[in-house]
Amino acid sequence: MSTAFSSVFIIVTLLVCHSFLFSQNAKKDNSTMQVGVAQIDITPQTPIRLAGYGSRKKAESEGIIHRLKAKALAFGSDAQRPSIFITVDLIGIPGQIREKLVDQLSKETGVEAAQLVICASHTHGGPEVGNLLNILQYRGATFSDSLLQLDQLIHISQYTDQLSQKLKEVALAALKNRKQAFVAWGQGQAGFARNRRTAGGPVDPSLPLLRVTDLNGKLRAILVNYACHGTTLEGSVNEIHGDWMSEAQRLIEANHPGAVAMVSIGCGADANPEPRGQLEHIKLHGQEISDNVNKLLSAQLQPLTSPPSGRIKWIELPFAHVPTVEELIKQAEDKSVKGYYARLALDRIARGEAVPAVQKYPVQTWTFENQLAMINLAGEVVVDYSIRLKNELGADKLWVNAYANDVPCYIASKRVIKEGGYEAETSMYFYDKPSPFGEEIENIIMTAVHDLLPADFKILRDTINQPEVIQPSIDGFLILSASKAKAIGPNIKFMPEWKAFGWFNTEDQTEWNVQVGKKSRYDVYLDWSVSDAEAGKSFVFEVGNQKLKGKIGKTGSWFTYKKEKVGTITLSANLQKMVFRSGSKSEKGAMLDLRQILLLPVK
Repeated sequence: MSTAFSSVFIIVTLLVCHSFLFSQNAKKDNSTMQVGVAQIDITPQTPIRLAGYGSRKKAESEGIIHRLKAKALAFGSDAQRPSIFITVDLIGIPGQIREKLVDQLSKETGVEAAQLVICASHTHGGPEVGNLLNILQYRGATFSDSLLQLDQLIHISQYTDQLSQKLKEVALAALKNRKQAFVAWGQGQAGFARNRRTAGGPVDPSLPLLRVTDLNGKLRAILVNYACHGTTLEGSVNEIHGDWMSEAQRLIEANHPGAVAMVSIGCGADANPEPRGQLEHIKLHGQEISDNVNKLLSAQLQPLTSPPSGRIKWIELPFAHVPTVEELIKQAEDKSVKGYYARLALDRIARGEAVPAVQKYPVQTWTFENQLAMINLAGEVVVDYSIRLKNELGADKLWVNAYANDVPCYIASKRVIKEGGYEAETSMYFYDKPSPFGEEIENIIMTAVHDLLPADFKILRDTINQPEVIQPSIDGFLILSASKAKAIGPNIKFMPEWKAFGWFNTEDQTEWNVQVGKKSRYDVYLDWSVSDAEAGKSFVFEVGNQKLKGKIGKTGSWFTYKKEKVGTITLSANLQKMVFRSGSKSEKGAMLDLRQILLLPVK
């Protein structure tokens, strides 16, 4: 599909099928799908060793701050091969637990591996579920090669077994609960994540949200994603808690009684919440997520009209080095976790096992027709993957979940592997891995994502704006896209990932040369985003002697785009220059991010 045809197709679809997008007052469209919602308590019934911090003491948990939950959404009818999305308030979900659930569900319901996603919140206040069992004796200043105390080992084993049963229960309950629903999604922003490797380093501020409502518009479920560690409370806290993620869910559900709130985590392996360390900070971050969810719920969300189609493949990620027995013997003398790993490896070698050369790794995609691609990546994925995926595939239709389906270890990027440090190297020994990964893993994972995605999500984007004459569509629509505009000013910059002009300040402007097909009155729609703090500045849309003036309205965030009618003009059938600029010489600073201006003939 060419870029021009794609743009026309999109606007025609919006007008015919989803014209409510142009009105804040409209509540729903005519497309529904079956959706089921369910939840179950997975809080440990006994004290238990908590996961996440090597510095935490070796005692079992000493109280409960948050109850922990597993929550599920089931999409689609039996005829459509239903899909199930599960979130768990845990440090991670071991791959073997997911494989067991897939086996059970495929036999009982026909749900296959590609149609099941389990995302962990990565709270550092949840129980040990086996995926980090090898480090439990490596705690504090000392460690032991012996087994855990028997009562501790029993509690972990019992919990892991009960967890598997509860995940099956919540999945089946969601399938049983299916009923017709409206589903929509959009993106906002949150701002408390900080790169923990480099001051001012990259983070992913996006806050994608999926909304499920019943046929009367009542909210049934919210799924929200943010790329930040669940480490607000530190290892000195030995009470069960779900960190900012559980607090956000609690507040969202309090604001919307009867709805189920779910949180998944993006590529935030190298991001910590700030501030951190106190219980009040959990409340602060949870409130920020909840407040931004409320903004998004009142924004223009994109309808999803069909249940997801899933694809999954297991790839192999090579380690940079496989140590020999002689190297492990020498490494075992190291007093850090690196030496601890070496002794564990020597023990397995003595029992006939080999040191692995690769890590088996699942990559999964869910696509809601051509409306949304959800990328599900296992492990603790650093932010570079999200940035690269959005640069290559676009940010406007992409949702990235990390900590999905398995948590084998940190998934460092080429950049992070070169830099070294905890995420690239030290953490690998905590995760029972022989060495850092090879730098090539980033391209291996990216290739797998591209292989799994349908062609609709791999259409080449304009990397720069290239001015050209705008021609009317068959129906006379005039689509003034950012990619075809001339940008004038010191700040303005084209953003391929959003197909929009960013850094559009009051001293900047855009110009289009437009061939008007016939004399007519045209309704003019603005397609833009802006933070609430920067909203309200004056604009002018100018064609010859005609000027449409107005104020840039709020959209909720720089990632939340909105289409709205801003006026009507009369155009003659000839070549005309159209200009969008600030309407005030006294106003300063950021004006908006501009995606396109749409001129629709008045019938």
